Amino acid sequence: MKNKAAKFPKPFSELLVGKIRERQKYSLKNIAIVNWTAATILVLTLLVISGMAQLRVSENVPVGFFGKVVDQEGQPVVEARVTCDFIISHMAEDRTDTSEVILQTDQFGSFALTGITGYGIDKISVTKKGYQLSPKTLRSYTFGLKSDYKPNPDNPIIFKMWKESGKEVLEGSSWRGKVACDGTTNCFDLISGKPSPEGNLEMTCTRDPLNYEPTNRFPYAYKYEIQFIGGGVQAADDEFSYLAPADGYSAKVTIERKLGDPKWRAGIDQEFYFKTSEGHYGRISVVWDAGHRPPPTIMRWECSINPSGSRNLER
Repeated sequence: MKNKAAKFPKPFSELLVGKIRERQKYSLKNIAIVNWTAATILVLTLLVISGMAQLRVSENVPVGFFGKVVDQEGQPVVEARVTCDFIISHMAEDRTDTSEVILQTDQFGSFALTGITGYGIDKISVTKKGYQLSPKTLRSYTFGLKSDYKPNPDNPIIFKMWKESGKEVLEGSSWRGKVACDGTTNCFDLISGKPSPEGNLEMTCTRDPLNYEPTNRFPYAYKYEIQFIGGGVQAADDEFSYLAPADGYSAKVTIERKLGDPKWRAGIDQEFYFKTSEGHYGRISVVWDAGHRPPPTIMRWECSINPSGSRNLER
């Protein structure tokens, strides 16, 4: 019979070296995984940045903008100065530049911005001595992929200006403060702009419910009434409010919004023409925050009156 060799435990130092080698193998494997993951993230990041750059570059497109300037009668405004501030995007530096181009309207009141590349128009200004640009003018336009504007020389954007007939001296007043919204009439003196029981301007505000919780889109209904004692009033919804109408006035104007009304807003922001009992014409702008909590609510108004009896309300 052959004798089997006896097995003796490995020396401690050898065991320690083996463990170290195993750990090194494991660590190298982890390092490889980490390196692969980091490389993948880097590649994906570069792809995203590249895609964003391409998207931004695609938004810098050849700009074509066509406009026409007319007065309140629809007549062309010739030789008006048109200033266009257009935007150029620079994705690499994560910034934008604004460059100015100055144009002039032709005999038809037309102008065209072409032959440049950019992202959009930041602001358009139209000026001419003796004219005022409508305060309702849209000043900014976006081009490229996300734009709703489609350049068309046969369908230009219309810019309206008011041809002044000569400014006259206007009297004015304004007021800001709290108003009751429980159906109580609020009275003001037009000339001083102060609350007065004997005032010739009356406004009545009603909110239902008086106290509410903003738990839904239409948390309350409201009604606003305005009248000028002995005179008349009408809403001013035209492009300009520089010439008061000769007629069409009512004793009172009421704006009411019920729950669920598609025209519901949180309050009133409206201009009105008015005629006083003395026959003076004027304009008043009213902003009423009907939702202010708790009551009373907040209101501000500003008015101009022509004391001469003229309907001219040019600012």
